[in-house]
Amino acid sequence: MWKNLSKEDLDKAYNNSLAVTNSSEIVQSWVQSSISAKERLHGDRDISYGNSKSQSFDYFSAGENAPLIVFLHGGFWQMRSKDDFTFIAPPLVEAGFSVAMLGYRLAPHVNMHEIVQDVKDGLKAIAAHVKSKHHVSPKMWLLGWSAGAHLVSMVQDEESVLGGTAISGIYDLEPMRHCYINEKLQLDEISSVKNSPMLLKQHVSKPLDIFVGGAELPQMQKQSIDFSAYRNSINAQGIIKNIPEKNHYTILDELTDKNGEIFKALMARHVNRNSF
Repeated sequence: MWKNLSKEDLDKAYNNSLAVTNSSEIVQSWVQSSISAKERLHGDRDISYGNSKSQSFDYFSAGENAPLIVFLHGGFWQMRSKDDFTFIAPPLVEAGFSVAMLGYRLAPHVNMHEIVQDVKDGLKAIAAHVKSKHHVSPKMWLLGWSAGAHLVSMVQDEESVLGGTAISGIYDLEPMRHCYINEKLQLDEISSVKNSPMLLKQHVSKPLDIFVGGAELPQMQKQSIDFSAYRNSINAQGIIKNIPEKNHYTILDELTDKNGEIFKALMARHVNRNSF
């Protein structure tokens, strides 16, 4: 369907900030809430795994035997940082999950292959850090929003990964190659194919739960629907849930609210199915 859109229409089809009139206010509230969260949380901050400041992570422990969640932020692979999303950590830590907030380098300074490699390197560094603190080799559940959801789905084959939760993600990068996002991302056909989960072999035994908002842009919803259909066709584990009335930004309320659909799904994975 997207191939029939003009460049202008395709730009609009993936412009989440334009589609949500108060998106800047929502993001600013995340930043302020994250500053407050950092003041309340005790943890290890800005642990480096590379030469760039962005190649770092924060680790907030809920105890030696706590299950570990690693969060990957969004921003179309070219903006924002882990520090803008610390607000998601307190409810998870309070529920008994240790949380690592993983940063990575951004376009245009690096390409997509390098971004994915950063995530892989970061996961190894997190595992080593947790092992040094708790003397166990941790398994981790990945959690990502927007571009972070794409990255979660790209690294499911990592040994330490148990599965993941992908929120409002992009799983076919080819439309990105033809719209405004590629001005900084600089995808070519080869890198688009090699980094599109929709076109890649899936780790069918590792659950990947997919969430998207019912008030999101149609092309964003289609990305989640199509990726879930692909995974279902090969009997890969995981659920898909469209959350009514939630847009690309307000969907994160379902993660930070302990009665939210995403939060409850994480708890169900841990408590009922013992996935992690």
